[in-house]
Amino acid sequence: MTRTQPTLTTDAFRDRHGDPATWSVAALDSYQVIGDIAPPPPPLLTHREMQAESEAWEASAASQQRLADELAREGHDIAAGIHRRGARDARQHAAAARLGWPYYEAFINGW
Repeated sequence: MTRTQPTLTTDAFRDRHGDPATWSVAALDSYQVIGDIAPPPPPLLTHREMQAESEAWEASAASQQRLADELAREGHDIAAGIHRRGARDARQHAAAARLGWPYYEAFINGW
């Protein structure tokens, strides 16, 4: 029976070795090497999932814009403005999601 080793990541190393303040010089060096060679963690959402997220935001933007236009025609300017801002926000989310998870994460976290 072949036993495979789990993929070593910096997170797994920290979990196994505890508080970095107590590490030896060799442990710090090992951690740095792992950081240099370990594959980065996969994105939280795939490209396909981000495209679906973008489409959902676009649909929300279109819906809010239609409601804003209808409210404006009926003379409800304040409510129309609220929905216009919601539509603009949804379009911004859609644009960030279209670029993929790292861009979307940066957008939603304000980075």
